[in-house]
Amino acid sequence: MRKRILVVDGDPTTQSTLLNLLGSLDYDAVSAGDGPAAIDRIRRESFDLCMTDVKLPGPDIPQVDGYAVLKEAEQHHPAIPVVMLRADATVSDAVSAVRAGAVNFLPKPFHPATVEGILRRILDGSPGAREYRRAAVGAGTAGPLIGEHPSIRELMDRVSSVADTDVSVLLRGETGTGKEVVARLIHASSRQAGGPFVAVNMAAIPENLAESELFGHVRGSFTGADANRVGRISSAHQGTIFFDEIGDMPRGLQAKLLRVLQDREVTPVGGIPVPVDVRVIAATHRNLEEMVADGAFREDLFYRLDVVPLVLPPLRERRSDVPVLAEHFRREYNARENRAVPPFSPEVLERLAAHDWPGNVRELENLVERLVIVAGQRAVTVRDLPGNLRSEAPELDPGPLDLPLGGVDLRMLLAELEDRLIGQALARTGGNRNRAAELLGLNRTTLVEKLRRRNVA
Repeated sequence: MRKRILVVDGDPTTQSTLLNLLGSLDYDAVSAGDGPAAIDRIRRESFDLCMTDVKLPGPDIPQVDGYAVLKEAEQHHPAIPVVMLRADATVSDAVSAVRAGAVNFLPKPFHPATVEGILRRILDGSPGAREYRRAAVGAGTAGPLIGEHPSIRELMDRVSSVADTDVSVLLRGETGTGKEVVARLIHASSRQAGGPFVAVNMAAIPENLAESELFGHVRGSFTGADANRVGRISSAHQGTIFFDEIGDMPRGLQAKLLRVLQDREVTPVGGIPVPVDVRVIAATHRNLEEMVADGAFREDLFYRLDVVPLVLPPLRERRSDVPVLAEHFRREYNARENRAVPPFSPEVLERLAAHDWPGNVRELENLVERLVIVAGQRAVTVRDLPGNLRSEAPELDPGPLDLPLGGVDLRMLLAELEDRLIGQALARTGGNRNRAAELLGLNRTTLVEKLRRRNVA
């Protein structure tokens, strides 16, 4: 049976474009021109997915916008996954949409291949769906950037400041922190948003194939080159290419990439230079400065890529965001897997907030996906958690604390401790600030002020 999609957009051109595109992809697409009409159709009919613009026309005051449509789709049984669209989208728009419950966010104008990729992976379960879903706005969830911790606020501000420029960006962070998510956010908010986003994992490409894969080749340039091949860089023309694990790029190819950045040309193996307009974003979990010192990474390329460095914090350094992230993933997988798991209990959230998450947001997402699938329609209990998360949250060691020989940054240590305890109190009380303040021995106004200083209130 053909999947049924509701398209909600007040712009006749966008609506027609989407209906024609979805029809060509063999989906059954129907439309609604405003919020009330969309809500009426959702209540009366069945859909596998809804695509809605954030801004919708209508005489209602307050106007029924895309968020109202999203809320109605979430309350439908089963919940309908929603992809939200917006022209002139910013990073904040994207994060706000997924925080509200959208499974995807798509800037307008959009690339047809991006739309197809989203729908194939959400609705058809095509290969690579899991990896794709981890990889963000315009093509997945922006979950890793959901949160109120100061480190995430600062990261979002920096992403917003560089998104509409053409400068190269180097993303640093541990595995699972969401580097590709940030890369896609930058792309979605840039002048290249209407072009392709091409992701290349350098750690996954055999060294003997890397040059042809990245730069392409012409027929007859080497044994086995039976036809011309367009490289991944050229495929990203007028868009963005994302080099994940750039530290694994063979040194010989680093010189060729440097020439691409300098000359804006790509030279296929056995061919002549071809002009290319592409933005480069790179990411790594390795220490490139040490690699430069050891001669494993070119210094000139490093400085070309490191124009704007962005550091993604590990999840253990922003524990207060764990409950928000867990609830986001619960809503997402409820919609995707046709489940109805209710909000997590304070006890479950407390266990989650106390865990160190060595695999970071990716590990948390995987766990929530498993919990939603197993629980189905019932509430998740502590017994559903893995063994290492079932024990009570660790208490503070009441024993003496020795000052390290090298000293300590007391303000940073106390701030981290305070943030951790506030996060656990909010998790234990399900976000109830009155009860959280009681657990912490604070007045509610004092807790609110502390949250406000952290940009949470």
